[in-house]
Amino acid sequence: MVHALLTGHDGLLGDPVATWRELAAGPGGAETASAFLGHLALFTGMRPVDRTSLDTEQVWWTAVLDAGLPPGALADAGYFAAALPDEVWLPLARRRTVHSPAQKDAGRVVERAAAHPREPDALLLAVYVLTRPVPEGAYDGDVRRHARALLQRAEALSAPGRSAEAAQLRRALIEAGEVDLAADDAGLAAVNHVSQPGC
Repeated sequence: MVHALLTGHDGLLGDPVATWRELAAGPGGAETASAFLGHLALFTGMRPVDRTSLDTEQVWWTAVLDAGLPPGALADAGYFAAALPDEVWLPLARRRTVHSPAQKDAGRVVERAAAHPREPDALLLAVYVLTRPVPEGAYDGDVRRHARALLQRAEALSAPGRSAEAAQLRRALIEAGEVDLAADDAGLAAVNHVSQPGC
């Protein structure tokens, strides 16, 4: 199956969405689908010499997102990231995070997103990672640091290039414990109130 995908004969497997659903419906369910996804990502990242299907990662990652599988089926989807350019990776990573909020190497995910302050997908990806359930005792310092860097870059853009999703990221950072951002908002509101005519 993996060989068929890597050598450009993925059509032999039928519709990718149906293939994922069939795989997840079999023995092991979501765990089996996730394991296969991880193996596929590993092999496509190695890029064998006889590989001809250059968009395998995008096609099969998109298909697993479209298949409506339970969250556990996407646990290893992030392994595709290294094989994809940012413009392809960002929307897929954002969709994956909505579907399965838990992330491996969450700090690296947000660090990569932070290089794209103009992209709504990058800002929303950071929001979803910030608001995901975190195991008790886990430390999310890297996620918050990279999310703050993304917010600063987004808010530094001129109005035409600034995404409305920056406000959502600011809110998510405040809710994650970045209380100084809330203090900044309060101070700005006070200054605006005083500067209004009649105040």
